[in-house]
Amino acid sequence: MLKFIFAFFMLIHGIIHVMGFAKANNYGNITQLTKDISKPMGGLWLLTAILFVAAIILFLRENDKWWIVGIIAAILSQALIFTVWQDAKFGTIANIIILIPALFNTIIRL
Repeated sequence: MLKFIFAFFMLIHGIIHVMGFAKANNYGNITQLTKDISKPMGGLWLLTAILFVAAIILFLRENDKWWIVGIIAAILSQALIFTVWQDAKFGTIANIIILIPALFNTIIRL
């Protein structure tokens, strides 16, 4: 059960990243992000969402490499959060929650 809760948490965090892509491309009225986002940066927001989905799929399939994709997604996510800190700073908590099991998995594999 905890496995599915963690996967759902990553999914929600990934979906939130789609907002950055939508804001950059003027899809809808994204008022949660007050700072402008360029189209190239919007592409990075979308890439991050895709990486989170890939990490979820690998995690649920019990693939031993899920943590690599998860760490990359969380690091990219955090870099993007820094660019819109006032609006997205709480995403840092989500990244920490995702990084803990991913890094723990790394330690186990060493």
